[in-house]
Amino acid sequence: MGLFLGINLSHTLSADEPAHKYLDYFHRVYQLIQTDYVDMPETKTIFYGAINGMMESLKDPFSRFLDENAYRDLEEETTGAYVGIGIEITVKDNKIVVISAIEDTPAMKAGIIAGDIIVSVDDKSIKDKNLAEIVKLIRGPANSTVKLHVVRKGILEPLEFELVRVPVKVVSVSYGIITGTDIGYLKIKIFSSNTGNDIEKALKYFNSKKIDKLIVDLRWNPGGLLDRSITVSDFFLDKGALVVSTRGREGSGNVSEFKSSNESLYTGKLIVLINKGSASASEIFAGAIKDNGRGKLLGEKSFGKGSVQKRFNLNENVGIMLTIAKYYTPSGTSIHGKGIKPHYLVPMNLVEEKDKRKVTVILREKIVQNFVKTHPQYSKENKREFLALLNEKNLTISEKTALYMLKSEVNKYTKRTLYDLEFDIQLNRAIELLQKGS
Repeated sequence: MGLFLGINLSHTLSADEPAHKYLDYFHRVYQLIQTDYVDMPETKTIFYGAINGMMESLKDPFSRFLDENAYRDLEEETTGAYVGIGIEITVKDNKIVVISAIEDTPAMKAGIIAGDIIVSVDDKSIKDKNLAEIVKLIRGPANSTVKLHVVRKGILEPLEFELVRVPVKVVSVSYGIITGTDIGYLKIKIFSSNTGNDIEKALKYFNSKKIDKLIVDLRWNPGGLLDRSITVSDFFLDKGALVVSTRGREGSGNVSEFKSSNESLYTGKLIVLINKGSASASEIFAGAIKDNGRGKLLGEKSFGKGSVQKRFNLNENVGIMLTIAKYYTPSGTSIHGKGIKPHYLVPMNLVEEKDKRKVTVILREKIVQNFVKTHPQYSKENKREFLALLNEKNLTISEKTALYMLKSEVNKYTKRTLYDLEFDIQLNRAIELLQKGS
């Protein structure tokens, strides 16, 4: 009861409807359940249900109740370690949409991509379930399996994925110098608690090698910790430059500005890669780079998650996540629901329109998966055999699309390289621009 009695009754729903009126309703319902309900309910269950109801009434997928299990899961996620399949999901247009499949996780290896719409979990429809319930269905014990059905734009039938849940430990940063060039490549997979330290180390390495051209890859980065994106922006911006501002409820006076507090650690030319899987904290970084004129963005429009959540603890292992503000890029633009447009729009159109019907059949019949089971190498001979197989089945598609599908399947069973220039149109374009001095 203390959770409710502790509310400041000076907050009212409107001038004519004081909050205590509705608290009276709540107390009365609670008393009736305790005295007249046919079974004896558990007090904790009643109150947790009531809190869940309040959070759901906000109709905000990012505001939610954290019971003991959800609280523990959140703690694990912010350290970059948890048990699951490695996807970030959200609610968009009343559908459960994949923001990103995290690199080197079961979801990415299976081929789940940003924009996929999840329609069922273990053959059960998820319609009318909230985000927290769906996350709970997808997660489970290590080494257990979960089946997802997803709808994908351009594919005519739902796709089925059976995934093994594993301990997911995300190494948030990887980097190196692109072979044959003097261009650095920095991949940021997620903004976790260690990201700032890892990027500082990477930038000092590039400086030691006198690298003055850099590509920062934020594709499929679902975000993470707001303060880490501010820390990372600080490494690239001039001291005093505005990184992001946040604004709370209109009239609340809850406005904050976050500025770069140090001299930039890296001052060379910069291109940032973004796509529809770049969300939240990664959009803060991209927006700060774009609006301060620090570098160019290349790729596709970002996801568009521009709200700020804060965790409020109710005790040491129970709390709520509450949306308290929206964030604005340095130019004063809110990207919530809109995303950030890159300077250079470079789509990753690896499946041609004329191929989509046949690609649907290839995926449905698991032709690529079955071929790779007996041909695990991406070799000249296997490429030739795979193209011949498709022709034999009257499923001939463009060579580019066919070999992309083959290589993607082979990569599920091999250690992923830092970058792959064969099919990465966006990365190749970024290299070309930097070499030209753009």
